[in-house]
Amino acid sequence: MSSVKFYQELTLLPDAEINENHIWSKLYQQLHLALATQMEDGSKGHIGVSFPQYEDGRKVQLGSKLRIFAETEAQLEALAIKKWLQRYEDYIHMTSIRPVPKRVHGYAIYRRYHPEASSMQKARRYAKRHNVSYDEALKLFPQECRDKKVPFVQMHSETNQQKYRLCIERIVQDSDQDVGFGSYGLDNQSTVPEF
Repeated sequence: MSSVKFYQELTLLPDAEINENHIWSKLYQQLHLALATQMEDGSKGHIGVSFPQYEDGRKVQLGSKLRIFAETEAQLEALAIKKWLQRYEDYIHMTSIRPVPKRVHGYAIYRRYHPEASSMQKARRYAKRHNVSYDEALKLFPQECRDKKVPFVQMHSETNQQKYRLCIERIVQDSDQDVGFGSYGLDNQSTVPEF
């Protein structure tokens, strides 16, 4: 049985006037802030997320559902996600906190995916580090990397107001593992149940 035993599910409601990606952006920005307030001294948190309708094949999408997992019901109550998303309640349906079903399909890691740097970025970095010209360095990196396509959420940094893409990769796992989650509810090793 998984170490996460409770979850809350959020569903983005269809809206003719507002794009689903825009709602994802607002929702995930608030979720990130809520999770960051739960974390202490840079340590990992206890709350992870999953995207039950995640697709990264031909069609790349997060879907319209988000599950927030925790080991205890009290951890989800302390997160108080309903309060954080109060101004978006017309665009999101939120369930009460529920126990994770006893039977699950398996487990998955949801982690932040960093697309490889372009050849130009690599060449600039190489030129600076090795004291060679940019043109010389560019010859070492002639082809653009072809990254796999994964869904993303458009975010903005609270510190410098820069926009960035939070790319999210799913990796299916055979067993459960829990080492904690970061302030996006994602981790490179921790799994959440799939059902």
